[in-house]
Amino acid sequence: MLVKQLRIRRREGGFTLVELLVTMLIVTVGLLGLAKLQATAVSNTSVARTRALMTFQAESLAGMMRANPGFWVTSGTTSIYPEFRVSSAGVVTKSTNMVAPPGGTCLNAACLPANLAYDDMFTWAAAFNNNTPASAFPGASASIVCVSASGGACGANPAQPHGYDITLTWNQKMVAMNRSTANSTTTPVSMVLHVQP
Repeated sequence: MLVKQLRIRRREGGFTLVELLVTMLIVTVGLLGLAKLQATAVSNTSVARTRALMTFQAESLAGMMRANPGFWVTSGTTSIYPEFRVSSAGVVTKSTNMVAPPGGTCLNAACLPANLAYDDMFTWAAAFNNNTPASAFPGASASIVCVSASGGACGANPAQPHGYDITLTWNQKMVAMNRSTANSTTTPVSMVLHVQP
C-alpha cells in the first residue's frame, strides 16, 4: 500500500527539468518572432509615413502649377518650357524663363506669371528642404520636366498639349522579413506625378 502511494506521488510530481527547458525554448522562439514582426511593422509604418509626406509635397507643387496657367501653359515657337530641379544637397536649378519678382516676393506686389512661378518654386524648394532634412529623408531630391503628349521634346509643336512630370526621389531604409534578404537595406525610391496644368 505504501509503495503504491509513493508511485502515485512520483507520477504527480510536476514538470521535469527537460520539459521546462523545452517549454522555455518554444516561448523564446515565439517571442523572437514577435520582436521581428514588430520591427517590420515599425519599418512599414515609417515607409508609409514617408510616402504620404512625399505625396503631399508633390500635390502641393502640382497645385502651385495649376494656379499659374499663364506660365505653365505656354504656346508659341519662342517659348522655353520650364524645368526645375532641387538636389539632395538643396541646390536649386531652373530654366531661364523663371524671373525673380521685382520686390523679392509676390506676397505684396503684382507679379507676372514668370515672377509668380519663380516665387512659388523657390518657396516650395525651401519648404521641401526644411521638411526633409538629411536625417529624416536622406538623399531627397525633386525635378519638374516638361513632357509632350507624343513623348517628344516640349516646344517642338506648340499646338500640341503638354504636361509635366514631378519626380521626387529619396532613400528609404527597409527591414527584411525573412533570412533570404539582408537585415536592412537602403533603397532609392522615386515617385512620379504627372500634372496637366
